[in-house]
Amino acid sequence: MDELVGSEVICKTAEETRAFGMRFAKFLPPNQFVALVGDLGSGKTTFVRGMAAGFGIHAAVTSPSFNILNTYSGNATLLHADAYRLDGTEYASSSLMLEDFLTEPYCLVVEWPERLHGFLETCDFIITFELSGKYRKITAKKT
Repeated sequence: MDELVGSEVICKTAEETRAFGMRFAKFLPPNQFVALVGDLGSGKTTFVRGMAAGFGIHAAVTSPSFNILNTYSGNATLLHADAYRLDGTEYASSSLMLEDFLTEPYCLVVEWPERLHGFLETCDFIITFELSGKYRKITAKKT
């Protein structure tokens, strides 16, 4: 995990982004909150697809943009949330009742975490995605 956290990874393809997500998930301790920060189209959902593979999940992983939360079962429960459509208030965050879905071992991954009140302060990892031309620069940071 140490080699994955604190360094920048350049991904030239979606498959490289997915592969990094898979490696990250395989070394992730159980019961973690992970924030994904980046613009639209920067590779967040592709990274989560890789995480799902790393957790032994074979289901098709889709963006939870419209339904807010998708859950997947494998070696761990993967909860994939997209807070883009939330208003950032405490009410919006508490109304999701995420704690009701946290079946151990789990990993809660949130896209647009700044819109989920208080999540950035409680997450274990922040993964930042930056587009640079045709490449993605991904940085994983332990909080």
